Amino acid sequence: MGKTFYLETLGCPRNETDSEAIINILTSSGFKFVKSPEKADIIIVNGCAFISDAVEESIDSILALRNKNKKAMLVVVGCLAQRYKQDLLENIHEVDLLIGTGAIERIPELIAAGKTEISSNYGFLGKNLYDKPYVTPKHYRYIKIQEGCNYKCTFCVIPYLKGISHSKELQSIKEEISNLPESVKEIILIGQNTTSWGKDLPLDGCLSDLIKEIAPLFPGWIRFLYFHPLAVSENLLKTMKSIPNVINYLDIPLQHVSNSVLSGMNRGYGRKEIENLLEIIGSLGDFTLRTTFIVGFPSETEKDFEELCSFVENNDIDHIGVFDYSHEEGSVSFSMPNLSDELIMHRIEVISSIIEEKMKERNEKFIGDTKEVLIDGIEEGEYCGRTKTSAPDIDPVVWILPGAKDPEVGKIYRTLITDVLGTDIGGEIIPD
Repeated sequence: MGKTFYLETLGCPRNETDSEAIINILTSSGFKFVKSPEKADIIIVNGCAFISDAVEESIDSILALRNKNKKAMLVVVGCLAQRYKQDLLENIHEVDLLIGTGAIERIPELIAAGKTEISSNYGFLGKNLYDKPYVTPKHYRYIKIQEGCNYKCTFCVIPYLKGISHSKELQSIKEEISNLPESVKEIILIGQNTTSWGKDLPLDGCLSDLIKEIAPLFPGWIRFLYFHPLAVSENLLKTMKSIPNVINYLDIPLQHVSNSVLSGMNRGYGRKEIENLLEIIGSLGDFTLRTTFIVGFPSETEKDFEELCSFVENNDIDHIGVFDYSHEEGSVSFSMPNLSDELIMHRIEVISSIIEEKMKERNEKFIGDTKEVLIDGIEEGEYCGRTKTSAPDIDPVVWILPGAKDPEVGKIYRTLITDVLGTDIGGEIIPD
């Protein structure tokens, strides 16, 4: 029997797709996946290094896993290994092996040889052909279509970790989708910037082309995450709207609305371009818009912050996430004088309160509506799921109130929305 391994995944859905690929690669090479670190010959940590909080979580996990099993080989893979090679080798003696973002495909041979490999920052794309998911639920599947980034945002280290933008070939994506089991009801196509898909391929494709190619291959929900504002064209929006099983869900991180802050971030657009984009989206209708904002960028003044709050109050955005600025070594903005933690946290509290009230008002409009709800799971004895307007783990959920029968996880039910539960909503499944 081959050696056993346990894998811990931290960070974003892109890491989840990498972990599924790592498990697939290793099991295909004779290794056996186990669900307990205590029973593993090899412990793998797929850690996150995007912001300092994620790094701390990853380090804590490494130490905790080592305490659970002191004999196993401990391997750190992906962004964390890529970014902190020297620090990990010198200061975290619990780590035996590092495998960077460009070497994941070779993980069986590197583990067998006990060899650290961080030679390339060319982010892993892989091709995930597997029936049984280990990291994600069986009813939805993340499919990575692109990695890396060509934009030069001053707060971001992603290009350093993942390299320039590079796309998975169309045929590989189609093969992954064509081999999905019937249990999968939703596919979520992801990348650092999915709107850059195809631009580096020989035929110079675009996301609209990809959508037209894959939509006939999968009958369920098709969702995309991570659109850059500069690359969301009217043609892309019209293509999405024209195909029934492509969800009209736009995840567009705006990051801020103040011209001076956006300039300091080197985002390549200003307030006017944001308003023009929102106008185009609104004119086409029936789109769900999710965005994120960074609060506390070094050059953010009180006036800049007030402008952001006013923008949130006066625009109908379906889902808003806010993050405090993370002072990341290696980023251009790391050299800028930082705002105090107290001021940043105060601003986070202020804008979070505004967002919460906006979301409650939005939810009240849904009471009495009937919506399709995909059941994701059970939490503390209650079922929860999502409508098409919500992506897993990042958006509000629908809590299913007790009814005649319990729903089945992974199935879609017609549901009557009956309650506002803060930023979530409650509903009752409509009997067949």
